[in-house]
Amino acid sequence: MDIFDGLSGRAAERLAGLAAQSDEERKQAAEDAETTELLRPFFTNDLSNDGLFEVLNKYRNEARWSALRMIREKLRNSFKWDDLGILIIEQPDGSFTIERGQEEEGQEVEMSDGAVIDVTDATFDKLVEDESVLVVDCWAPWCGPCRMVAPVIEELAKDYAGKVTFAKLNVDQNQGISMRYRIQSIPTMLFFKNGKLVDQKLGAMPKAMLQPIVEKHLGAEP
Repeated sequence: MDIFDGLSGRAAERLAGLAAQSDEERKQAAEDAETTELLRPFFTNDLSNDGLFEVLNKYRNEARWSALRMIREKLRNSFKWDDLGILIIEQPDGSFTIERGQEEEGQEVEMSDGAVIDVTDATFDKLVEDESVLVVDCWAPWCGPCRMVAPVIEELAKDYAGKVTFAKLNVDQNQGISMRYRIQSIPTMLFFKNGKLVDQKLGAMPKAMLQPIVEKHLGAEP
């Protein structure tokens, strides 16, 4: 009997992905767990804003950029964000600065040109509405093919900076959007043009296959 017998397609894919995780994937999963545990006492008011500020600066001093990126996204999607009083600012080179302050109401989060945006259930609809051409990479940390296509997405984001917006949606953490678009296999690429879904592609495509699709929708009529 095969170990995948009786499992749903997504469950079997996840199990296979976990078994085949690379060192980088395991590091990503460990960092995700670490940042979740870091923020738990902050969300329960056992860690003050001053304490969090010190921890964030420690991460900055250690150049823990990917961890700071995770922390910023988790805070942004939490009830604590509006009154945080701490600015976690990503620089064009991918590093971060940590400052005291508060984002003004209605202020857009500054993104460096060519950055891949982390999108969530809460921010998805506004991003689709705001961006004329948007490509959303639906992924999960345990998915090996997703990790393979990530550098392709980052490269295309730089190539099409100012023309096409690229975003990543973690399907495990954002099941509302995953269900809406019936994401059953990852990676899945969603292509939006002027607020409408115009294409959907499955699998870890190389740049030579993905770029012509981007070009087609960039030049297509709305």
